[in-house]
Amino acid sequence: MTTAKKTTKTADVKPVEAAVSAGKEAVETVVKASTDAAAKGYEKAVAVSKEQVEAAAKAGADAFKGYEDVIAYNQNNMTAMMSVSAIWVKGFQDINKEMAVLANASLEEGVAAAQQILGCKSVEEVVAVQTDLAKNSYDKAVSESRKFNDMGVKLAETAAEPIAVRVNETVATFSKPLAA
Repeated sequence: MTTAKKTTKTADVKPVEAAVSAGKEAVETVVKASTDAAAKGYEKAVAVSKEQVEAAAKAGADAFKGYEDVIAYNQNNMTAMMSVSAIWVKGFQDINKEMAVLANASLEEGVAAAQQILGCKSVEEVVAVQTDLAKNSYDKAVSESRKFNDMGVKLAETAAEPIAVRVNETVATFSKPLAA
C-alpha cells in the first residue's frame, strides 16, 4: 500500500511539471517575440535614419561651412547614438529584471501548486486543482506577455527618439539655403 501511495504522488507531480514547463515555454515565447519586435523596430528606425542622413549628406554636402561644422555634426550624431545605446541597455536591464521576478514567482507558484496537488484526497479534487492551476497559468502568461510586449514597444519608441531628433536637425541643416 505504501508503494501505491508513492506512485500516485509521483504521478501527481508529473502533470504539475508539465504545466510548469508549458507555462515556462509560453513565457519564453512571448519574451522572444517581444524582444524580436523591439529589435525589428530599432533596426527599422536606424535604417530609415541612415537613409535620410545619407540622402541629406549627398544633397547638401556644401551646407557645411568648414571643418568645425563637420566635427560638430559628427559629434552630435555620436552623442545621439550613445544615447540610443544607453536607452537600450537600460531597457533590456528593466526587461531582464521583470523576467527574473516572473521566474521567481513562477517557481514559488510551482512549489505551491505541487503542494496543493499532493494534498488532494481524491482524483476529482486533483482534477479540479489542476484545472484551476492551468487556467491561472494561462491567464498569467497572457498578462505577462502583454506586459513584456508593451515594455519592448516602449523601449523601441524611446530609443528611436534621439535618432529622430538628429534626423530632423540634419534635414533642417541641409534644407537651409546656402548663405552668400
